[in-house]
Amino acid sequence: MNSFESVKGLVAVVTGATAGIGKAIAEVFADNGMKVVLTARRAELGEKIAAEIRAKGGEALFCQADVSNEENVKKVMDFAVEKYGQLNVLINNAGAGTLLHPIHEYETAEFKRVTDIDYIGVFMGIKYAVKAMLKSNSRNCTIINISSAEGIYPTANYSVYSGAKRAVISLTQSAALDYAKHDITVNCICPGATDTDIYSTISPEQRELTQSMIPNGRFAKPEEMAYTALFLVTDMARYITGAIIPVAGGMGVGNYTEVPWQEADPRV
Repeated sequence: MNSFESVKGLVAVVTGATAGIGKAIAEVFADNGMKVVLTARRAELGEKIAAEIRAKGGEALFCQADVSNEENVKKVMDFAVEKYGQLNVLINNAGAGTLLHPIHEYETAEFKRVTDIDYIGVFMGIKYAVKAMLKSNSRNCTIINISSAEGIYPTANYSVYSGAKRAVISLTQSAALDYAKHDITVNCICPGATDTDIYSTISPEQRELTQSMIPNGRFAKPEEMAYTALFLVTDMARYITGAIIPVAGGMGVGNYTEVPWQEADPRV
């Protein structure tokens, strides 16, 4: 029981799999013997990543989809079952961010855009994944929703994103209760600032400011989210459901202010 061998052969759908955390999860899953269906809007890139995984000896397919489109979401789950005969794992990772504004300056259309992807997309993912899991008689099933440290500890002027991510946390807990007796665990990973394409586009000053707010002192690597997800899929984690897991280097725990120690850390 105390190994990662138990994930071999499990079938996983990973949304938002063409970059960042989603790509890392798909690659780590495939590296550990799982069959992975990658899904995202960018078809050419998705096919390329799936091909790269297969070239390394992994098993992966790509299915284009927009998680804010209900028919697309259902199509992906059906595709996984059609190709592999079962569906054991869903990673609800696809998400959308937004610029910072006070609530009264956000356009309603922007609120709906983010909510459709970050919250309603997660709801539909759970809905159709569970249907596929039950219909295909799949066992040892796991749903992992990717929220954010923002969902635990929101930032001023970021209400649209923070609110959607907080909603994902509540949805995770409700789903965990709904399926606790049905061999489906439902958990939530809340990443902090992670070194993905988003942070490659900001100014050095903004990056430095963000890093100064992380108690751990550095950005997370996408692989660190992937390894957490991998553990939650193993037999070692079958009793974990409804958990909200910050992988954030201390972000979201409370207000962080660095104070010099009177006695310096001798390990530095």
